[in-house]
Amino acid sequence: MQSIDELARVITQLDPLDQQALLDRVAQLNIQREQDNGANIRFEVMQQAVKDELFLADLREVMEDFSHVDAEETPA
Repeated sequence: MQSIDELARVITQLDPLDQQALLDRVAQLNIQREQDNGANIRFEVMQQAVKDELFLADLREVMEDFSHVDAEETPA
């Protein structure tokens, strides 16, 4: 991989429109990476939660509290 300084020199030699297109693409890739990392982190948290007995007990309690709603029919 090129050094940052070499890469910066190459970028400054680009046409201004190409520089902007490059910056836009880098921004898109950074946003995508952040979204992917966020999704992975949330998934890992959910995986840990299903192993947590206190969480599961709370979840069961909430499910029981709303069981009467689940039993009701919704009008078509």
